[in-house]
Order: sequence, then C-alpha cells, then structure tokens
Amino acid sequence: MRFKLATLLIAMTFAAGCASHGTPRVVNGITIKEDKVGLWSRATLPPDSAIKIALARVPGGRITEAELEEEDGRLIYSFEIKVAGKDGEDEVHVDATTGEVVKQVHEG
Repeated sequence: MRFKLATLLIAMTFAAGCASHGTPRVVNGITIKEDKVGLWSRATLPPDSAIKIALARVPGGRITEAELEEEDGRLIYSFEIKVAGKDGEDEVHVDATTGEVVKQVHEG
C-alpha cells in the first residue's frame, strides 16, 4: 500500500512539473520551448522573424537553445548562439512583440 501511494505521489509531482511548461514549437529545425503555458498566444512577433533577428546579431552563429519566456516583465525569445571555433556562447534576447534586441551578452 505504501509503495502504491509513494508511486502515485511521484507521478502527480512529475505531472504538475510538466504541466507548468507549455508546448515547444519547432521552427526552421530549431525547438523553441515555452517557459509557461499561454506565452505563445501573447507573442506577436513570429518565431522565424525572431530567429533571423538573433542570428543577424551573431554572424556565423548556430542556435543551440531557444525559449519563449517572460523576463523583467517583458515577453522575449531567448537564444543561445554558438559560433564554431569561438569559446562560449552568445545569449540574445528578442522582444516577442516588437522585435527589439533587448539583451546580448557573450557567456564564456
């Protein structure tokens, strides 16, 4: 009985954790994770446009991670971009409503 209860509690905890994240979308071969349910409906900038904007900021780069999230009250696409032969990655945040690049940092 205890085993069944413990298994049920673990399953419920796992399901609750998964439910807080939304559905990922694959755009041009890039998987963009939705940090929480409902963000896709709020983004007015198409994800393929955000990808183009981010890659234009890091010539020769390849996106290794992408996410739609809220940061500092702003809805953004967050991209990790790697350039072959260069140490670290660039993190580029593109506003998901205006297309403005709101952050770009190199992480070594």
